[in-house]
Amino acid sequence: MGARRASTSSQVRVKQMTRHAEDGWSHDLLPGLRSSGEALDLLGHLSRARVRLDRLASDAPGPYATARALAGGDADDREEATWLLFQVAYYGPLEGDEPFREIDRLLVRRDDALPAPDVLEAVAVGPRGAHAHDRGVATLQGYRDWSTRVGSQLTGLAAGGTDAARRFDAAFRALALPGLHRDARFEFLVTLGSLGLLDAAPWSLLLDAGRDPVSVAAKRAFLTGDAVLLQRRFGAFARALGVPVAAFDLGLRNWDLRPGPSAPLGYLVAGVPAEPDADEVALLAAELGLSAGAEPAPEPVAADE
Repeated sequence: MGARRASTSSQVRVKQMTRHAEDGWSHDLLPGLRSSGEALDLLGHLSRARVRLDRLASDAPGPYATARALAGGDADDREEATWLLFQVAYYGPLEGDEPFREIDRLLVRRDDALPAPDVLEAVAVGPRGAHAHDRGVATLQGYRDWSTRVGSQLTGLAAGGTDAARRFDAAFRALALPGLHRDARFEFLVTLGSLGLLDAAPWSLLLDAGRDPVSVAAKRAFLTGDAVLLQRRFGAFARALGVPVAAFDLGLRNWDLRPGPSAPLGYLVAGVPAEPDADEVALLAAELGLSAGAEPAPEPVAADE
């Protein structure tokens, strides 16, 4: 990716970022890549995202742990857990030492009053959160109204399919509420599946025609903006590697992420710290004819700050 320079009324500040130079590597499954280093970076981020999914199901911190405990209870507890996870996805964990600082402050129970609009005007929203300061409680109330119309949250989310993949697609469509973007919907459903609240798992990334970060990353990796061809290439890659489709959402985003204040580590933790599994990365690398221990040094590239 080449450098970009933007004019401003003051001086332009440029910082150094690292991008791997083309080194002759190529693979039919990743037609957009010409660098073994970039390919290894992608595999590392996919493994980290997959490990994060495991942690969600077993020992994730903060409100995820609360939801996991509620998920083992009765129907009311499971509804409470679902509402809690909706709020987490909607606001989005922050990056840094206190990922749930704002979420913990704003969480309300299912039957409680929503936060005051003036409180929501000043909330810090996580990188994958959907809340817009000028929407107030509109999206939260819209979700509550939808769940009332369909009987309950889990009833409405489970209503649209006979298997996990169709159920995920139908639930994703049902959540097309004003102010709730693709990333938050996808993450919400993935967390529900990870915690056993909803028998649903994605078979595709349900990319839209816009420029959300996951769509941009997928188009770069698979070298197409055509929706049908993109799904075909992505599906072939996911099947060959055996990585859960759910892991590609955060994995692709982190791979194409530009480091900055919203990602101090250079990737998004999304509230659940996880590290790549070295053995898994080595196996994935072998599938692509790569050696996980032979990553070339990155090439510095100037990019806008």
